[in-house]
Amino acid sequence: MKDSKHEIFNAGEAVRDSYYRQIFLFLNHVYTAQERMNEEKTNMKQKLTKLEKYWVLYDVGNSAFVMLVSTIIPIYFKNMAQNMGVSASDSTAYLSYAISISTIIVAILGPILGAVADNKNHKKPLFTFFMMIGVLGCAALSIPKTWLMFLIIFVIAKVGFSGSLIFYDSMLVDVTTDERMDEVSSHGYAWGYIGSCVPFVISLLLVLGGDKVGISTPAAMTAAFFLNAAWWGLVTIPLLKKNYEQKYYVENQGSVVKESFARLEEAWRN
Repeated sequence: MKDSKHEIFNAGEAVRDSYYRQIFLFLNHVYTAQERMNEEKTNMKQKLTKLEKYWVLYDVGNSAFVMLVSTIIPIYFKNMAQNMGVSASDSTAYLSYAISISTIIVAILGPILGAVADNKNHKKPLFTFFMMIGVLGCAALSIPKTWLMFLIIFVIAKVGFSGSLIFYDSMLVDVTTDERMDEVSSHGYAWGYIGSCVPFVISLLLVLGGDKVGISTPAAMTAAFFLNAAWWGLVTIPLLKKNYEQKYYVENQGSVVKESFARLEEAWRN
């Protein structure tokens, strides 16, 4: 039996060439992988650009509304409903229905609005429109005196919030490069939670400690709704100014709505 250690040297020229080619390909893969790792490390070390920071700021703003919906609003609504004779279990169910309705509305409108936003210069106006619905809806939650009207405004605000995210998330491809997309997105996720704590803590102090300084609970809630709406709107301003431009789009060649539905139909068939 031939010594396997020296078998390659005793093989034919074609076999040796194949063997050396495999070694070369392997080393090339290793080198390429190392280059990619070095490139990723370099990208990780890069600071966020101004536009990337503006994109992250919107997460800081809208996360205040998310925190409000998750914590203070359920308690506030339950107290409002119970004062009007609605049981605790029913009030919980009604709020859940409102959240479900807003989710269904966005699920239906999402694909249509996304297709429309693909057209040139449509993404930013649509984002602004839904963002303003969310901001104004958040502030308007302080107005209703009945639980039903509160839920109607809540659904509107929730649709504005969720609708804005359709365009906000799609803005990321215009804001950064493919290599930095994960990092920038992670920054938005992290800073969103951190930033939302600022208005939340202030709102909590107003609601829990307002009586000690002569502020009634309804007045404290009004201040909390306006505070979170103002926070959401103000930190979005840098992104809304002339900093953002839609780089990837479909040229407008006729009716925007008709073209959007045509693309949706094509995507559905494929």
